[in-house]
Amino acid sequence: MTDDSESSPSFLSSLPSHPITDGIVKQIGESDNPKIRGAMGFPGSSPGTIEAFLLNMEAKTHVIVFDPGAEQWRVYKSFKTEGMSHQEMVNRASELANEWFAESLSDRIAAAEETESDT
Repeated sequence: MTDDSESSPSFLSSLPSHPITDGIVKQIGESDNPKIRGAMGFPGSSPGTIEAFLLNMEAKTHVIVFDPGAEQWRVYKSFKTEGMSHQEMVNRASELANEWFAESLSDRIAAAEETESDT
C-alpha cells in the first residue's frame, strides 16, 4: 500500500485549495468518468466540511486528503479492491482516513488557527 502519485486521479488539481463539502464529493462520485465507481466523504473537523474522502475507482480505492500546510488535495494512500466487498473497502478506507486524521491533527489545528487570525 503505497502512495502511487503517478496513478493519482487527474482531477485532484481541479479541486479548490480548501476543504470541500459533501455535495462536491457526491458530484465527484456521480461524475461521468467511467473509471470512477463512487466517492464518500469522511466528516472533517468542522461541520459541513470534508477534509478526507474515498474515491473508488476500477482497480483501486484512493483515500484523498486535504493537506492544510500545502493548501492542496493529495492521495494519502491507495489500495487494491479486487476481491473486497463494498463494506470491506469502506472499512479499509475509513481506517486509513482515521490514521491520516490522527497524524495530521496538529497541522490542521495550526491551519485553522491561522485562518481565524486572518479574519
